[in-house]
Amino acid sequence: MPDLRVFLEAVPDPRSRRGRWYSLASILLVSAAAAVSGARTIDELAEWGARADTRLLATLGVRRHLLRWRHAPSRSAIGRLLERHPAWRGRLRAGQRERPSRGQSGHR
Repeated sequence: MPDLRVFLEAVPDPRSRRGRWYSLASILLVSAAAAVSGARTIDELAEWGARADTRLLATLGVRRHLLRWRHAPSRSAIGRLLERHPAWRGRLRAGQRERPSRGQSGHR
């Protein structure tokens, strides 16, 4: 994903500089990889990241902590970012999927 990283690094970050652990590009790359793998909600994006190998996280730009651990962005980190950014606001809902209407599910 090095080509995609160039474009994602140009996206303006809506967060303040204080308290950032993950770069905007790394959160978006983890989210994009999760979405390509079928994740459709914030919870699914975070779950995919939590299950990702540390080498993959390194490739996606997730930096290593001083204590040498590397964790994917949490559900709250992903959710806060997507809720603040105008391009993604309201597109993903935490843990919610589109539910079929009663007529589609076969129940009356």
